[in-house]
Amino acid sequence: MCFFRWLEQVGITSHPGGWAATERLLSLLKPKPDDLAVELGCGFGRTLAYAARKFSVQVVGVDLMPALASKACSRLKSERLRGFTIAADICRLPFRDETFTVAWAESVFVFLPKPEAFVEAARVLKPKGRFGMVELTWRDEPHPHYCEQTKEFLGVERYEVLTIQEWVSMFRSSGFSVEVAEKMPSHAPPSPLHQWLSDFWDLARLGVGLARQLPAQRWLEGAQKIFNLFRYTVPAIFIVVKVG
Repeated sequence: MCFFRWLEQVGITSHPGGWAATERLLSLLKPKPDDLAVELGCGFGRTLAYAARKFSVQVVGVDLMPALASKACSRLKSERLRGFTIAADICRLPFRDETFTVAWAESVFVFLPKPEAFVEAARVLKPKGRFGMVELTWRDEPHPHYCEQTKEFLGVERYEVLTIQEWVSMFRSSGFSVEVAEKMPSHAPPSPLHQWLSDFWDLARLGVGLARQLPAQRWLEGAQKIFNLFRYTVPAIFIVVKVG
């Protein structure tokens, strides 16, 4: 079963760096009430709702999986926040050119074709629009075998971790200038106890949910993949601006 179908059935999404990375990302993006913001790969809408609530910004969520987009929309409605969601391919967004002033993504672009996905993100942003991303990068030297093995295990078409320099080059070739490119120290940076517990609970639910859908003989393989995730990679945060 494809990883994204797993997420639909498990009912939880998580990303490298946890909530500390999310707060850092949005604090750097600084969305304003008059912005129109889009999250690419919104999952169940946790970050989407948080941004709408904290920054009083109108939001649009995009996710490939209809069930995830629907649940994110329900979350916005239940909290009476400004915004909506749509199920769509990030590489073929159903929006006009220069629609949004702010965009972000968390642990999405490792799964997407590059630079096509970045070019599409640039297309829907207004000139000087800001794009933020939390994504994996290599802790030290690259380990291409890890990407290939993880891609096969997850059942996805792509899984490509880049170096900080490669991510930066990808942004620049897609029409962005880079303001921030910072590597986080670990997958679990220091955060308030309640938030750390929330991140831990999300990961535990995700792990148990996925384990229930895997044959028992693949549990050890899955544990090895998680170990290698922490061994070879760390999260990184990027803030870029569309040139123009």
